[in-house]
Amino acid sequence: MRSLTNFAPSTFEERGAAVAFTTPVLAQTRVRKDSRDQLEVLVPNLSEGRGVYVVPWKSLPLAFPMTVHDRMLHDLIAKADGCSPDDIRKAVLEAARCGLAGGGAVAAAEAALSDDEEQRLLINYQLIVEALKAVGLESTEILRVGLTSAEGQKLTRDLMMKAAQRLALEPTELYGRIAELAVLMESIGLASSPKPARLRRLMRDLQGFRDSMTDWATDNVSEAAPIGGFCAEVAEHTVNHARNVIGQLDQAMASFETLLRQWETKRALIRKASSRLSWLLDGWEYLILLWSDAQTQDRHSQDMAVHDIFRVIPLLPKDEGRADQSMMADKLISSHKRSVRAYVDWRSGQLDVDLVMRIETIKGKAA
Repeated sequence: MRSLTNFAPSTFEERGAAVAFTTPVLAQTRVRKDSRDQLEVLVPNLSEGRGVYVVPWKSLPLAFPMTVHDRMLHDLIAKADGCSPDDIRKAVLEAARCGLAGGGAVAAAEAALSDDEEQRLLINYQLIVEALKAVGLESTEILRVGLTSAEGQKLTRDLMMKAAQRLALEPTELYGRIAELAVLMESIGLASSPKPARLRRLMRDLQGFRDSMTDWATDNVSEAAPIGGFCAEVAEHTVNHARNVIGQLDQAMASFETLLRQWETKRALIRKASSRLSWLLDGWEYLILLWSDAQTQDRHSQDMAVHDIFRVIPLLPKDEGRADQSMMADKLISSHKRSVRAYVDWRSGQLDVDLVMRIETIKGKAA
């Protein structure tokens, strides 16, 4: 077991990606790869709120009792090639669709997959429009007949061939660059999109979380107030970093012709920014929903929700900020030993059914 101070990750990969387990003690724990490229899971705050257990992935079911849903999710992640936030999200949605976490989780997973497909079509269309606009070609006719219709596809091919000529590219090369860009930008979308993509919506929701938690901590006189203030501060720093990354991406998209012409050199920058945004916002969706649910309950429940959030809050790695948030969290724990602690009933090794149901309810609201 390592203390939070000693654990303090330097990179997102070292911090790991959050996993939406429904077993209370494992909820939002993080998975990463060790020095031998093997999966391991980080289970925080099992020793009076001051420690992080590092458990080999294959040993997790032996170390902790797990729900049936979590055992399936555990197997899916073990079979996946990677453990990035996008890799984990795919496994989480696949497990949720099986119904083992309840009907709400099934509906949420189906809605998320439907939204992904809608965004995939939308970003492809928008990038084609941007490519045509960059070289002075009109695209309104495509919108009129529909991109997916036979007439629309023929019209798109003809216009894209003209665009490729003006860009001095082979048509297949232009299509390939747009297709690759669409994959990188699918979860982010364009600033001009009529429907914000998933990560833009998540950043907006995180701003709301920050504001709500700040107000709550300011008006609260309980021992949880400083903890809530710290959570709001972490959210603030995360929002600022995310806003900068999205700004860089939007700026690149604003010079679309240059982006297409210099794709060989720009590709790495777009991929890095897209991946960084995904890592920045990883783990926040569940916490935002947890806090939203707590706001409908009494003050004691809100205090406990703040403790839950603090336990697994996605601290920025050392390389991402000037302040060491892990060190700040460790100091906060030291000054609030009685209020910041792991749930002692979990240490009995028995599943808390009420907590499982609560997590499943929140999972049913996630997208």
